This record gives sequence, structure tokens and C-alpha cells, in this order.
Amino acid sequence: MPLKKGITLMFYARSWLFCVISILFSLVTYSQNDSIASIPIPKDSISYTNDYITDHKKRFNVKLEVGNDISTYEIKENDLDLYLKPNLNLRYAVVFSYKFLSVRIGIRPKISDEQEELKGGSDTFRFRIQALFDNWNHVLEYNIDKGFYLSNTNEIINSNSDIRIQFPELSSNVLFGSSSYKFNENYSMRAIQSQTEIQTKSAGSFMPGIGYVFYSLSGTDVIKDIDGEIVYRDNYSEYGGFNVSLLLGYYYTFVLKKNWYLNAYGVPSFGVDFYQTKNISPEGTNTTHFNDTFISINYGFGGGYNGDKFFFGIEFKNRFTNEKFSANRIKISPSKNQFNVFFGYRFKTPKTVSAPVDYMENKIPILKDD
Repeated sequence: MPLKKGITLMFYARSWLFCVISILFSLVTYSQNDSIASIPIPKDSISYTNDYITDHKKRFNVKLEVGNDISTYEIKENDLDLYLKPNLNLRYAVVFSYKFLSVRIGIRPKISDEQEELKGGSDTFRFRIQALFDNWNHVLEYNIDKGFYLSNTNEIINSNSDIRIQFPELSSNVLFGSSSYKFNENYSMRAIQSQTEIQTKSAGSFMPGIGYVFYSLSGTDVIKDIDGEIVYRDNYSEYGGFNVSLLLGYYYTFVLKKNWYLNAYGVPSFGVDFYQTKNISPEGTNTTHFNDTFISINYGFGGGYNGDKFFFGIEFKNRFTNEKFSANRIKISPSKNQFNVFFGYRFKTPKTVSAPVDYMENKIPILKDD
């Protein structure tokens, strides 16, 4: 179902409001100090889990991220390979972390008038919630994109124009999730994912788990050609599916002097994709169901600084898969040579953050992670 503009605007408004209120509240908390960097960290907010990990879960982490992790879609129609992209080059996000909970809210960058003229407009929303415990790591992320362009337009119509064929009503909805288990208590996943801990000595861990993805792509019935004309198609397709996979990951962090670190990981996975294609024409609608097995590997490396107050770093990651590309399915392809740059600071936790999380812990004791 195409994404409604009103719902999208509501998501953006709530995201921006939450980001602004949280950041302003944290800054106002320290407005009476001469310098935010001079704020002492209360002793009760730091504990030493062991010789390998320093605990900062009781601090309120605010992190800014910039990356190019933008998913594109490949579909095959009438023997043509179509490569569809939203009109974005970078994604921005704010991440809030406290105790076991980490929330990431995407911020939509503004598209220039020139780029919108050439490739059309795109509305996006991304939200991720992560629960990090001593051994378990759970992630749930929801992505919405509306408004795509055909990146290989010049190959399809043999043109040298900078204007791309556009799919203004095309929308994708993707829900990612994973759960994994850490075997080595000396390795800190929090130090890499939420920065609520500091890895003080080098360590690594095997982390098996499961991953799953729900996805849909609809709105291929409307096209804007390079002359700006809107074309309504009589024959078009909609796609959807669900896949589940077994993850066999290994992560390692190499600690350098004075809180500097390098990290790397590799996550082979084996899964099954269940999907359907709905072909729509004046004669009616025909839905077919399929399933395929696949093998993939996610891998990456990075480095940075994780100090008592400030932390920053950069990450590179990629994905290789043998997933088939046919007329009956779509292929979700992340950006090649993905990177992510981040910078963050640990604040004294405001009660607006600690109160609801502490309440959750009291009502659900299993969430407590002392």
C-alpha cells in the first residue's frame, strides 16, 4: 500500500520533536556550568565489570551519525533489469542510549531543487530500537522510503540526459530484526553498538543468532518520464516477502592506548526467503508464491576513540550474497562500500529518560542488568 504523505509528515514531526527536546533538556541540565567538558562523572555512574570492560550504562549517551547505508532495489520487468534508488546520498541519525536501551531516529536530509528536478523527491523514515544485555543483543529496525528513480535510465532508453525516469508513488516498507548471543563475557558489544561500555583490553567473541526481514514494494503503476509526463501503467507488479536466517558471527575489538580501538566482524548467514509477486493487469490480479534458500555474509571493520566523556569513530561494512535475481522477486541491495561516521557525548541522565527505563526494569525484572 502506498505510504500516505500525512503519516510520513507525522513520523518526521515526532522524530524531530523527540530529538530536539532530548538534546535541549540534556544541555539545559548543565547550563549553570562554565564548560560542559568540565562536568565530573559521578562515581556511582561508573563500574568495572571486569579487567576488560568499564561500565557507563547509567550515563545518557547522545550520538550523531552520518552514513550512506541506503538500500536500492533490483526488479526485472519485460526482460529489463531495473535499478531503483531513493533520491538520497547520505543518511543522518541521532542515537540515544541508556542502560540496556538504545534508540536510533533517522533525520531526513533536504534535497536540493536541482536534484529533485533530475531525480524526483523522496520521503524517508528510519527507526531502530536495540536492547543490549550482558549476553543478548536484540535489534529491531523499520525503514520506509517513498519516491524512487531509475538509476540505469540511460541504459534502458539509450539517452545521455541527466534526467532520470521516476517512480513518484513507489514505496518500500522493510522491517529488520535480529537476536544474537555473546559467549565471551570479556567482549563488550555495548562498547561498539551503544558506547555504554568501554572495552579496556582486547577481546572477541563468537555470536550466533537469528535474523529476519519483512519487506514490500508497491506503487510501480505510476511513472514520470524524462519529459516530465506522468504515465499510468495498465500492467505492473507488486512485491512482498519474509526471510529468516541463521547467523554465525564473530566480533573482535583490538584496544590501543588511551581508549583508542580497532574492531572487525564477519557474520555468515544461511536462510530461506518466502516471497510473492502480485501481477496486476486489466484482466485481473494474479498472485504467485515462491521460496528460495540463500547464503550471505555481512562483514566490516572500524575504529575510533571511546573515552570517559567523548567518543567518536568510523565504520565500514559490506554484504555479499548469492540471492537470485529473477522476474518473480525483488533484490534489496545495500550501498556498496558503506560507511558510518559518529560522534557522541555522555551526559548526566535526565529524569525524563531514567524514569521510564527504570520503571520498565521494575515492572520487568529480567531487564535489569546490574
